Amino acid sequence: MKLNKAITNEIICVLLILLYSYTAFSKSLRYESFVNVLERSPLIGKGAATAGWLLPTVEFSVALLLLFPGTRRYGLYISATLLLLFTGYLIYMVLFAATLPCSCGGVISNMTWKQHIFFNLFFIIINIAAIRSYRHIAIRPSRKPV
Repeated sequence: MKLNKAITNEIICVLLILLYSYTAFSKSLRYESFVNVLERSPLIGKGAATAGWLLPTVEFSVALLLLFPGTRRYGLYISATLLLLFTGYLIYMVLFAATLPCSCGGVISNMTWKQHIFFNLFFIIINIAAIRSYRHIAIRPSRKPV
């Protein structure tokens, strides 16, 4: 049973690594466009230049944390926090913003804002599942009999 949880956890971490690497790389490649869109956001506006370099940096960092077993637990917690914050931002924008500026690239750019919320909810659910199962599969030091 622990093997199945370990494999599932690895798959979830790979999916999260791909998500964060893809989004960070996409934002970095289209930096000017990304910052221009952030400037039009009612919540970010004047902080767009800072957010423009901070977000991809944090996303790359989370991908690295998830990559290594020794830092994976921290990566999962930070990932869940980011996903919750970003999903909250998306929900706020859908409910209260007059215009919905979008800087998404690739596959995500083909989604509506509501689809993007459900996309994020999926990743939140699997992220939380990985956190919950992680404590059961974490390698514990063996005790020698006395």
